[in-house]
Amino acid sequence: MLTTPGSLRSQLLSTYPHTRPSAPTQIVFLTLTLFASVVILSGCAGVTSAKSNSASVTTNSTNSTSATSNSVPSAPLSASPAALSFGNVSVGSTSNQSLTFTNSGTSLVTISQASASGAGFAIGGVAMPVNLNPGNSATFTASFAPTSAGNASGAASFNGPQMSSTFVVQMTGIGTPVAPSIAVEPVSKSILVGQTATFSVTASGTAPLSYQWYKNGTTIAGATSAGYTTPAETVSDNGAQFSVAVSNSAGNVSSNLAMLSVTTSPMAPSITTQPANQTIFAGQTAKFSVIASGTSPLSYQWRKNGADISGATSASYTTAAETTSDNGALFSVVVTNSAGNITSNSATLTVNPDPVAPSIISQPASQTITAGQTAGFSVTASGTTPLTYQWQKNGVPISGATSPTYTTTAETTSDNGSLFSVAVSNSAGSATSNSAVLTVNPAPVAPSITTQPSSQAITAGQTATFSVTASGTSPLIYQWQKNGTNISGATSSRYITPAETSSDNGAQFTVVVSDSVGSITSNAAILTVNAAIPGALTPSTASLSFGNVIVNNSSAQSVTLTNSGAVNITVSSVTVAGSGFNASGISNGEIITPGQVVTLNVTFAPSATGSITDNVTIASDASNSPTTIGISGVGVLAHTATLSWTASPSTVIGYNVYRGSVSGGPYTLVNSSIVAGTQYVDPSVLAGQTYYYVATAVASGNTESTYSNQVVASVPTP
Repeated sequence: MLTTPGSLRSQLLSTYPHTRPSAPTQIVFLTLTLFASVVILSGCAGVTSAKSNSASVTTNSTNSTSATSNSVPSAPLSASPAALSFGNVSVGSTSNQSLTFTNSGTSLVTISQASASGAGFAIGGVAMPVNLNPGNSATFTASFAPTSAGNASGAASFNGPQMSSTFVVQMTGIGTPVAPSIAVEPVSKSILVGQTATFSVTASGTAPLSYQWYKNGTTIAGATSAGYTTPAETVSDNGAQFSVAVSNSAGNVSSNLAMLSVTTSPMAPSITTQPANQTIFAGQTAKFSVIASGTSPLSYQWRKNGADISGATSASYTTAAETTSDNGALFSVVVTNSAGNITSNSATLTVNPDPVAPSIISQPASQTITAGQTAGFSVTASGTTPLTYQWQKNGVPISGATSPTYTTTAETTSDNGSLFSVAVSNSAGSATSNSAVLTVNPAPVAPSITTQPSSQAITAGQTATFSVTASGTSPLIYQWQKNGTNISGATSSRYITPAETSSDNGAQFTVVVSDSVGSITSNAAILTVNAAIPGALTPSTASLSFGNVIVNNSSAQSVTLTNSGAVNITVSSVTVAGSGFNASGISNGEIITPGQVVTLNVTFAPSATGSITDNVTIASDASNSPTTIGISGVGVLAHTATLSWTASPSTVIGYNVYRGSVSGGPYTLVNSSIVAGTQYVDPSVLAGQTYYYVATAVASGNTESTYSNQVVASVPTP
């Protein structure tokens, strides 16, 4: 009897499961006794039956629960580009790229944090947080500033309250070394016999930098620093030449030669390079330098307007930030050694007022010309000189156009509507003018053909395309001709023929191009039409297997065949070999057009038991004829298994029957609807097979009991 302690709680089943359901939500007691018998039809003898004792099964109740996730789906953001590659970037320099985020969703997305990982990588350009409404975008600036050579990788990470996880954009780049260059050359020296001389060089480039000093072109052992001090020298070293080679992984550079003078008595200083005049703006500094020779040590004292400058005692002097009151100041230096002193020439400091950014006083004016003429544009600008100019055409700089005026080359109608502007720059900034519009009116020109129609070779049944390129005064009128006769409707620069036949082989196609000035006829293009050769007739499968089919019943399958070529295929015959097989759908003489797919239906209706294997053969003029498809099937006799059971003492609405191929399951539901009685006939059993059956009782609300006892049904052969 079906009983439910306490209040009844049922679990609904959606359709009938094909595997055993989980335990229902109530405690169910069900007693079923299952009987099975196999009834052999179609002349086969023998009955097998099985019977077992009653079984009682108890199932525990389970409560259904639902889970709610606290995670928020990822915000509908997209990044462009999806990944950043900076390529090769010189060590010590910086490369920037833009990274744009777009909100493609329907609600606000906030990016509250942006960070970068990886040596040399950075992300910025947008103040945080940034709120993106639907459809809005924000553009960040990603940068790569390598500090060492080699491959580098990193990532830009973005977070926000609407994102369930971090949005990551991968970044890669390659740090490339910078070849060395010499900023300060070694300076010639003059010393007394027995003294040492020190030479030095200042170089830049990707570290590490290597140094090698040379004396008269010969390597000096151990002299591998930026500075080199000689041993105590003798008169024999007078006139020696010293240089240094600086190298790194990217290359090398050699310094100028520095001369060593070794004398027995001090040489008074002399100036080889005088201080140079300097021009700066107010608030800037100026640097003066001198190169002097004479017996070391040399001492220096810089002067401003004849007065010593405190602390200015080296070969160069950098002023403090200057004002316009210092305009015209004179700077000189006194060079002294034990043999005497010398005063340099005075260098004049020019201090200009703060620069004024340029402004446009007179804008470029729009111009109208006729094709073949030139156009002149000009601008008037003010601002601190020198002013530089760069003319642009449609926003692209024009090479060499760097004056207040610009005259174009001879223009064509393709330049009609072009925009010309100029950017005026100085040290304080730049200003861009308004755009002047160039109107280029065409000059009447008779038509000319720039690209002649070309001859074509096709296969019969195909079309051919001829085209011409012509110039002249618009509008141009086209008329195509075949063998000198106008082709109706063929009045564009391109003409596509209808599908041609071999009778069109050798036809000549020309086109007459006309305008208001005159006309011209193109060269003749020859059409070659080659005979069509059928392609392959390709089946969708190479074989059809019908498996077991009950004698005097039938089973149908189909295979498609495709004309893979460019011309028609004609079927000459369809032959089916093998007892019980029949084919239809494709007839003798049927024409299959290019790309067409036809269906061949094959039926297997065995009249006797046994395995049959043979072919369906389609003969045609296809390149792969005959096309053969293997067919096979097995004729078997029909069997059924009849099962019966003892009715449940509980109130039920029916029963379900399950079958398995292995003792103990798993089992699969075999009835399509609930069985109302206590017997079921399984019509889908096969000869020589063994099956294992169980049954369940189904109560109101589709509540299902646990399995009954298992019974075995062995189907005889045949």
